Amino acid sequence: MSINDHLKGASRCPFHQTETPQNGVNQSASPFVPDYNIPLLAPGGGDNDAEQLAKLGPLRKLIGTWVSNRFSGYNVMPIPQATASNGFIVKNFYYYEVVTFSAILGKVANRGGVEEQDSYTIFYEQRVFFAEGEQRDKLVHAENGSWSHFIKGPQGQGILNTKPNIPSPPAPNPILPQNPDTSVLKQISVPHGNSILALGGCRIIDGAPTIENENALPINTPSEFNAVYGPNIPENPNVNPNIVLQKALSNITPHNPIVQTHVIEVNSDNNGEVSNVPFIREHADVSKYTNTIWIEELASGFLQLQYSQNITLSFPALSTKKNEYLFPHVTANTLYKVC
Repeated sequence: MSINDHLKGASRCPFHQTETPQNGVNQSASPFVPDYNIPLLAPGGGDNDAEQLAKLGPLRKLIGTWVSNRFSGYNVMPIPQATASNGFIVKNFYYYEVVTFSAILGKVANRGGVEEQDSYTIFYEQRVFFAEGEQRDKLVHAENGSWSHFIKGPQGQGILNTKPNIPSPPAPNPILPQNPDTSVLKQISVPHGNSILALGGCRIIDGAPTIENENALPINTPSEFNAVYGPNIPENPNVNPNIVLQKALSNITPHNPIVQTHVIEVNSDNNGEVSNVPFIREHADVSKYTNTIWIEELASGFLQLQYSQNITLSFPALSTKKNEYLFPHVTANTLYKVC
């Protein structure tokens, strides 16, 4: 039985209304049943519509499902703990994950009075699992959100163009293009109680990217705080989580070189925002979010996705009046497109 068949038998529901035309005359006593089978996502995830793909810009290559190897991801996760000598501990671990990206049908228009900004969007769902240990293969993290590509254009009336109507004013000539530094948006919803807006842009480079080290050591803290991270060398993933990305690049390039890379970078400090629930603000406040994605086209025709994400945490109980102690929570992984 489809959901519509089920709803048609729910006429006793107190909130189930009958259809009433605009003239107020109820010509049919049949219950109004919305078509819940109308899809939200584009067929095939949106990867078969040439016009949709073009409007998505750099995001079009993300559409599909991506998976990683068991030990390819690394997570540096500092946590406040009152019983620890410095007031915090680190729970760092290897992980693997599955991420699915799907385009929504159509665009979202932000009307500006004389022009509009069109948002072409893909939704994503991420699931992260422990790679080893007692919690092996257990879900450790899940989130969903969206990526959007912004394009500016003339303000259209569309379905609003019905009489009586006020015609749209002429658009500026020329219409100033979308600022490339804020042309891409990532929106995140995390079950911890965090919501994040991070904006940025994209660029294309020939060949493989150069992925720099990512320093995961605490910031503005006493030097003894670094001890729990181990040796301060770039080969130590507790200090440089990006080492897992760098190793993956060195392993694949000799026999299957990367011919082109699409780089997408977003930052919550770039006209974005981070919001946290009160408990998070009190104990492990998220003050900043950055994310870099490298979409790498291999000579074999396959796609590889690498990312490094840095969530800056502040532990208010440890900070002083003069210094706010900051703790990078960094995750990095390499994934392969499977469908």
